[in-house]
Amino acid sequence: METLIAPGPLKTARLAVVNELRRRGTARNKEIAEALGLKPGTVGYILYRLRIEGHARRVKMGHYEFLSVPESLKVWEQVPQAGAVELKASPGGTMPQRILSLLDGAPGKTLGFRAIWKLTGLKRQIVGAVLSDLARRGLLERLHRGIYRLPAAPQPDAKLEPALSA
Repeated sequence: METLIAPGPLKTARLAVVNELRRRGTARNKEIAEALGLKPGTVGYILYRLRIEGHARRVKMGHYEFLSVPESLKVWEQVPQAGAVELKASPGGTMPQRILSLLDGAPGKTLGFRAIWKLTGLKRQIVGAVLSDLARRGLLERLHRGIYRLPAAPQPDAKLEPALSA
């Protein structure tokens, strides 16, 4: 089964399901699963959670209607406000891109959770969720006590260099 949810960076299955349901207005679980290349059980669980949280409504068995985007997913589409924080990246961009850019401009490419939270001006839980997701994807490293840094580029081993050049 080919997965079709990867046109943009850092896209999650939940975000893809929300966007597809928003685009269609009302859709069946199976239609969304086929459109995204996901298993119907995965889409069904995501739609169930959206319904429980009040972001989707079940019209009839297997049919769901879009109501609103969850706050945790709005972060992925949010662009920075003017004057909120000075970033190296262009003013546009998603929250993960802003955090990565912020870390890239920090001394030693390292910042603490509290500093990232204060500089972004978002809710603490949202910043924590984005940082956890970035760390899980390997785009940043979590050091002790909430210190985050960009992973260093792998350095070639000195013992292997002669073998690689031969």
